[in-house]
Amino acid sequence: MKKALSLILALMLLFTFVACSNNQQGSDDPTKAPSDATPTETADPVDDRFVDYPGAGGFDEYRLPKYETTVKEITIMAGFDHTPAPGKDNHLLDVYGIQIKTDIVTWDQQTAKFISAYMANESPDVCNFGLPVAMINKGYFQPWEAIIDFDLGLWQGLKSSLENSWFNGHIYSVNYTNARWDNVCWYNKDLFEEYGVKTPTEYYEEDNWTWDTFRDCARAMHTDSDGDGIPEIYGCKIDNYMFIASTGLDYITLNNDGTISNNILDANIARGITYYVSMIDEGIVYDGNDDGDAFARGQVALMSAHCWVRTFFPEMLANGQVGIVPYPKDPQADKYYLAEGFNAFLCPTNAKDPMASAAYVCTTRYDKLVATYDEEKIAETEAMTIQEQIESIGWPYEMEKWVFDELYKDKFTPVANVSEAFEIMINFSGDIWFRPLMGEPWSAISEELAPKIDSHIEDIMDI
Repeated sequence: MKKALSLILALMLLFTFVACSNNQQGSDDPTKAPSDATPTETADPVDDRFVDYPGAGGFDEYRLPKYETTVKEITIMAGFDHTPAPGKDNHLLDVYGIQIKTDIVTWDQQTAKFISAYMANESPDVCNFGLPVAMINKGYFQPWEAIIDFDLGLWQGLKSSLENSWFNGHIYSVNYTNARWDNVCWYNKDLFEEYGVKTPTEYYEEDNWTWDTFRDCARAMHTDSDGDGIPEIYGCKIDNYMFIASTGLDYITLNNDGTISNNILDANIARGITYYVSMIDEGIVYDGNDDGDAFARGQVALMSAHCWVRTFFPEMLANGQVGIVPYPKDPQADKYYLAEGFNAFLCPTNAKDPMASAAYVCTTRYDKLVATYDEEKIAETEAMTIQEQIESIGWPYEMEKWVFDELYKDKFTPVANVSEAFEIMINFSGDIWFRPLMGEPWSAISEELAPKIDSHIEDIMDI
């Protein structure tokens, strides 16, 4: 739940404005410009796959597909309002003539309320539920790939996310973009300069930013000058999931054949947990619960944390005191892995017109690309002072641009974060993280835990 709430906060903060990407052709960037393409005033009316409407950002490749529907209004069942605000783009209405209303439900009510509506044949047209594997397995939702052509240019840049979304041979849940921006480490540039310590950015630019160099930085910055056992500067604060996802695994993997893999006994999971525990045992990790505040007051030198924690240190951002790099690479992994969230929208099998539901999902993607290529908005933001940028988008524009450019490069391989759908950390965080810190061997814990997680998965699938 904590990670789910963090993701919601991140979405609220980060999607105020999305930077235009400058990555090379072939990168897995959800907003990159079509190769060798130039903006055009109008779409080519000859291709009857598309509506006669300009592509997002003026690019023909980003046109909307043609859907024949007589529906004039659709309902989105979700935890927050999806109705476009006055003055905002509403291409579902402008292009397809469809209005949007939202049926807002709380997280703990959504299953019961949806099933009640479904049984009464009054299902919403789209649900923003993430990945409700039990309901998918019971046939409540239909595959998107049957009604959305994901090979169209509109969806380019999301290839790996879509590939990671297949479950039981179909794609049931998609989003208009993927989320990798929580895979970041912050560091206090002033402290690193004061102590003459090589920075994470220097390691990253050398292609040598790993668990081990992260640890080297933390050790070098950890400071207890009077030897009283209470450090003036803690070397780091760490997110334990960093050491799991960077091995290339989540706790749970959805397989294309419909099976589910419980990875708790995997050697990579063991290695990530063991490394995390060893750093805690070394005494260089800040153990308070106010890590954002601790970083802001200069008590923590290096911190792996979500992007939204920037709200704790706006003055440091304004003064250029903060550096940012991606999560470090697992030095034993075959690739540079980053966790990724992508699941969101689902279409009920008894939706009144699936074509209208598909039109909605496609226009959310289209609207995202429109915002990405809004040159007027980009220029307006660039012209702001740093302080104005922080007030408007939460941090300096160059920092946001770096995150949205850098984290989507080919060098990174996404790992689908699906364990939230199975509430693994809600139910087993004490076993996974607390017990190893108490000195219990992970080999014994994982052997005990594996059948419990298997049983938990079965229960989730039977809801």
